[in-house]
Amino acid sequence: MIRAYVNFALIKYWGKLDEDLRLPYQSSLSFTVDNLYTDTEITILNDAKKDIVIINGVENPKESMRVINYLNRLRKELNVSSYVKVISTNNVPMAAGLASSASSFASIATAFVKAFKFDLSQEEISRLARLGSGSASRSIYGGFVVWEKGTDKTSVAKKIDVKWDEFRIIVCLLDKNEKKISSTFAMEKSVKNKELYNKFVVASEKDYNNMLIVLKNKDINAVGTIAEENSERMHEIIEASGIKYKNEESNYLINLVKKMRSDKIIAYFTMDAGPNVKIITVESEVKKILSYLSNVETIVCKQGFDAKEVKH
Repeated sequence: MIRAYVNFALIKYWGKLDEDLRLPYQSSLSFTVDNLYTDTEITILNDAKKDIVIINGVENPKESMRVINYLNRLRKELNVSSYVKVISTNNVPMAAGLASSASSFASIATAFVKAFKFDLSQEEISRLARLGSGSASRSIYGGFVVWEKGTDKTSVAKKIDVKWDEFRIIVCLLDKNEKKISSTFAMEKSVKNKELYNKFVVASEKDYNNMLIVLKNKDINAVGTIAEENSERMHEIIEASGIKYKNEESNYLINLVKKMRSDKIIAYFTMDAGPNVKIITVESEVKKILSYLSNVETIVCKQGFDAKEVKH
């Protein structure tokens, strides 16, 4: 069984230059965490005429379609023909803006390669994971990871050489329900707003380069500030296209994080395409932050691991 961990983007991936290859307009940077992950087991069905896909204990043809399409893509990429049985379990709510597709497709890609006994590098598996979900390319690795823009061959994720044991992300679970508007649709709408989107891409590239510098210096205030501003820019362009992921609780929590900072607590927020808020901080601040969040379900996350084999 292969376990791959969720990653949260500090510099966002938002918008596809190539829909089919899932190539991004700009490079992104993320942190793979330890407490949210997907487990996937794949076995080869030698005489079968179709794949069997079981997600969270249920065989649902509609939910399975994206996975089956991805398996077809993997077969084509790796030149194999056998159908497979996929048993995949998330310990993270799906389609709620909590990066479940990143860990899911990273674990499927890694498990598929293992089932067919291919000897591929992590970068090669990262490329395959990208074909299922762009951000899945980053979940092949633990810790701080970049996903570089480029061509089909060069747009892969790589681990950054930053060891920062005190770094934490606190996930605030405001809404576990599946969001009504998918990230894919929202991205497409954002990219069509060409003038605003081009400004977003230019700003994101600057954020990316600055983040690489401040991460190496382990400057939590600079890291938090850049991540927060990058997140807000992404939500501005989403909202300019008529889509809103933030809800009243999201806005309440954002203001609460700002109040924590005014109270001299190190806390910064980031959000993906969903209402849930993540708080960026360091270990010494966690207890103080949690004291403000007594009515919120939270998951405190440290650095996660590379996608890896685990025992049942």
